[in-house]
Amino acid sequence: MIIVWGLLGLCIIVVVHEFGHFIAAKLLNIDVESFSVGMGPVLARKQIGSTEFRLSLLPVGGYCGIKGESDFQKAIEADLDRIHPEPRSFFENPFKRLIIAFAGPFANIVFTVFAFIIIAFAGKTYYSTDPVIILATDVYPEMTSTAKEAGLLTGDYIYSIGKDEIKTFADLQTAVALHPDETLDFGIIRNGGLLKIPVFIAMDKASASGKIGVINWVTPKIKHIEENSPAGKAGLKPFDLIIESNGVEVHHVMELVKTFEDASVAKLKVQRQDQIVDIEIPLEKTKDGSYNLGIEFDYVAVTEKADSFFGGIAEGFKQTGELIALTLKTITWFFKGIDVTQAVAGPIRITVMLGETAKTGFAAGFTEGLVTMLNFLALISVSLFIMNLLPIPILDGGIILFAIIEIIRGKGVSPKTMQRVQYIGIFIIGLLFVVALTSDFNYVFKAVKAFFAK
Repeated sequence: MIIVWGLLGLCIIVVVHEFGHFIAAKLLNIDVESFSVGMGPVLARKQIGSTEFRLSLLPVGGYCGIKGESDFQKAIEADLDRIHPEPRSFFENPFKRLIIAFAGPFANIVFTVFAFIIIAFAGKTYYSTDPVIILATDVYPEMTSTAKEAGLLTGDYIYSIGKDEIKTFADLQTAVALHPDETLDFGIIRNGGLLKIPVFIAMDKASASGKIGVINWVTPKIKHIEENSPAGKAGLKPFDLIIESNGVEVHHVMELVKTFEDASVAKLKVQRQDQIVDIEIPLEKTKDGSYNLGIEFDYVAVTEKADSFFGGIAEGFKQTGELIALTLKTITWFFKGIDVTQAVAGPIRITVMLGETAKTGFAAGFTEGLVTMLNFLALISVSLFIMNLLPIPILDGGIILFAIIEIIRGKGVSPKTMQRVQYIGIFIIGLLFVVALTSDFNYVFKAVKAFFAK
């Protein structure tokens, strides 16, 4: 079912893109010979006007067949010095060709705006903690932490990073992730006083994002106990605050977990209202090395929702603009030595990630699932928009580039020249495809290895 959800999501994005080409061609009086939802063998077809609409077997996208797209290849085969287009065909007019080519990526942006508008009106809720940090080196001494090197301490409350206001640990994670290889001023509350400390944000080359080596501080106050769980059977209750474990005073969950190492039982002291209660829980590690005691700790629920009609519309455009800017910024990170086999996802990995996102989201409810799915689709849609506008032959950006050259010169580029340049484009796309597939194979190999390790 995960694969089905993923393929459906990818199909929606690609069909939206192709529909942009379709609408532009129709408005410009260029014939569209076919429009298919899906690829491969045709399952059903219906002729409407000059266009045959198709439903094809493989739900991996779609295509828009515009009249005259093959005129370029015909000119090559006939050894012509220029393309001789038919009326109402793709190569008839460079201005029309430019608009048709741009309309596909533009449709992805329109989709993204509407997706974020829906999200703004539906509202989204996520769970985080206050932006209080634990230095990762306190828990994992072998790790490096630029936060520690800068002078931050466990227990510091981060209220700002650069120009960004920080309200939750999720805000902190986002701000750090978006500024790798930069030094920013961190606003800190420590022992009631305010400090400004410059912190260098390192580049995590596997995820292509920033990192400073901190963990969120989670107070060991219980919010929920799973039914028939070890914690429930031992007598723990919601609102209990764990203050000691195996003789060690604990202030946050990471300290609590550390006391479980090499122990078969957790001897807890719990503050329950005005009482101190002693509780013992047998410990048993799961196959991934964690402890499933059935405890949910007290996280902060953050809800973001538009407070007015025009506010929701504005939020849709704002989020789209920010996502485009972020995606363009991340392209520059590819020149900073990131591990492209880890940071770049190919079609297999994207499909699985989309499917898992949909499955997890809809398991929490329809609204949560819709919001989660639209967020992911918006991200892919913007990536498709930018990728297709790259001035690489065989992509929309390459078509736009040739159209602009023809407009400026007053005549088109010769078919043979276009063919030579296309070979370069095919090589570039092929190289990217190999990198993406390598990333996919690594992902699949690790998933299979983890499956058989269970």
